[in-house]
Amino acid sequence: MALQIQGDWRGAAAEYERLGCPYQAALACYEGDDPEAMLAALEALDKLEARPAAARLRRRLSELGVRAIPRGPRAARREHPFDLTSREQEVLNALSLGLSNGEIAARLFVSPKTVDHHVSAILNKLGVRSRGAAVAKAQGTALLETQEARTK
Repeated sequence: MALQIQGDWRGAAAEYERLGCPYQAALACYEGDDPEAMLAALEALDKLEARPAAARLRRRLSELGVRAIPRGPRAARREHPFDLTSREQEVLNALSLGLSNGEIAARLFVSPKTVDHHVSAILNKLGVRSRGAAVAKAQGTALLETQEARTK
């Protein structure tokens, strides 16, 4: 793109975004010097599962002295259809049993507040507003352990 060749990485990134090309937009940010834009580009690359490009951008951020560079999703989360962590999946399974946050907390040896955070993350990742809707969506997509698996 002409903007990128001219050194206008911001303009190039904006144009790529407008065209619906998030990968190219993220790569345009790589050429810049704005850590905030680079971190946003890194998030986009992680969502696109563009691991080599994301690794290259992480190295560039590190070279620029940026601290607190996100590591990116772990392999187990990348494989989960809704990007749930293993603990969030455990909480979702417990929600399907109709357990309260306190009961889930006792079962998982964490605080009820921690369970509340996991429930919020689950609702957000599944794109639903209630615990019941989360369970229904999970059942509809085979995300819940079967009763057989629970009893083993």
